[in-house]
Amino acid sequence: MGAVSNKRGFTLPLTIAILVIIGFLVSSFYTMVKNERIESSRRFTDAQATLELESGVNYAFFRMQAEHKPWRTDSLQHSSKDGKIRFSLSQIQDGAYASLNVFNHDSSRHFTAHTGFIPTKRPALTLLASQANISLVGNARIDGGTALMSGTVSYSSHYKMRAEKDAFYDTVYVGDSLPYFDTLKFYPEISRKQFTDKFQKERCVFDGTDAVPTELSCRVVTMQGDSRCNRCKIIADKVFLRERAASTKANIIARTISIKDSVLLSGTFFAQDSLEVSVKRKQEKTINLAVQGRKTSDVDYTGTLLISNLKADKALVLFMGDNWDETTKGIPVTITENVDIKGSVISRGMIDFRGKLTGQMIAYYLGFYEGETLWRGFFRNGQIKGDTTIHTFLPDIIYLGGEASYEN
Repeated sequence: MGAVSNKRGFTLPLTIAILVIIGFLVSSFYTMVKNERIESSRRFTDAQATLELESGVNYAFFRMQAEHKPWRTDSLQHSSKDGKIRFSLSQIQDGAYASLNVFNHDSSRHFTAHTGFIPTKRPALTLLASQANISLVGNARIDGGTALMSGTVSYSSHYKMRAEKDAFYDTVYVGDSLPYFDTLKFYPEISRKQFTDKFQKERCVFDGTDAVPTELSCRVVTMQGDSRCNRCKIIADKVFLRERAASTKANIIARTISIKDSVLLSGTFFAQDSLEVSVKRKQEKTINLAVQGRKTSDVDYTGTLLISNLKADKALVLFMGDNWDETTKGIPVTITENVDIKGSVISRGMIDFRGKLTGQMIAYYLGFYEGETLWRGFFRNGQIKGDTTIHTFLPDIIYLGGEASYEN
């Protein structure tokens, strides 16, 4: 009897221990299953949100490509037929570029970026005037083709403005039905309302190592010393960047903008009336320099873009020429011999170009002033070299076609 009792005394704790272990294993199994279900649900939710955001971006690009002109919407709600993909989006003007904002169905995920186009290949130089003769002066060079609606390219033999032995041009494409002209359209009316005369502050000075706020509305803004702007948006009447100030992916919108000294630039600088650039330091980041221009009376026009010193690896120079026409006096865009940039120069107006450009140029006409004399159709000392490997990201208010894209 004693042996039986001892065996029972040993079996009971063992049974309890086994039941505890089994209970622990069952609990662990159910916990594992529960966690897996939670993780699976989380992965599904993330995948669904990503799919909805990507669908929204792709939808916006589809509309951009299909319109063949700037496409805008304040608020668009979309749902697939089966209701499984839902998103909302807006595409509104934000300075020189459009800003795309996409939300998934419950607004838990958000995508925002500036949109535009990467244009197709073009000649080194395209002139938009209906009759655009070009006479090369000094050591002017056009390497990579010239497109004209009607006109000729030649070496100047004028006794005051002769071409030198280093002057050069190659292929000339002539015809107003060429695709270079068919696809090109300007929409300056879309960006007119970006400028204002109402500001939250009167004067803002950033010096030393000051950081500019993410959003700033101020009549006069000065960045100097070692001040910094990181993804900031500035709306102002006048903006001054000087000394060693630095901007990273800035979005600056003002009536006039002055940039000089040893500043570091990155982002978009959009002026209504005047933009002046004289920078000693080489720029390696993407910079977009744009001027809107406007008529202030029946005979007066404001809108000047002067680049007197700039070395840049990725530059876009734009003159929108709002209400500009060939009867308007003066030359709105001047780029001097101290300029050497890679990228694109696009001017809906006459341009005095004496620097070096690797990429492409589109302009209404070439010319320059010598004293009081306008040498219309003369190209002096500038050098334009086509490069189809350079892909410039253009705002769609200058529509050239190409591939819709975005930049964060």
